[in-house]
Amino acid sequence: MIDQATKNKIASCKALQGKTIADIIGSERFGKNLAAYIAEQREARKAAIASYNAMKKAGGAFGLKLPAHPIDDTMKWTVEQFAVEYLAVIGRVSKRPASVRRYVEQLAQQAYNVTVAQIVCEEFPELTTVFFPAQNGQN
Repeated sequence: MIDQATKNKIASCKALQGKTIADIIGSERFGKNLAAYIAEQREARKAAIASYNAMKKAGGAFGLKLPAHPIDDTMKWTVEQFAVEYLAVIGRVSKRPASVRRYVEQLAQQAYNVTVAQIVCEEFPELTTVFFPAQNGQN
């Protein structure tokens, strides 16, 4: 939970003043953060597919199918396409299936939160331990 003093600092962050959600989503920093999350998800899915294929080749997957995942629909999207879809999802105009919308929203929201935290921490370095405790040896 974030205390009131921290909320006040976030609200007073000069770098966020006048910025819209779309401005932040359109930023290079957001794109880099989103790209990192997407790459991590793609690698995890590729590992799951490779594991399934190895099990299938060994005969251990008889009658089993690899469960579908929303990432399957987004694997070929660019970061920009993902960001545009995120704007459509939060604007409630996306025509994608609900599972894909939820996946896009969850993944892009993580990138958005990290982006805002990074911007705030540039102005208020003392908040780094609040937003990024693992970077300070606390795992």
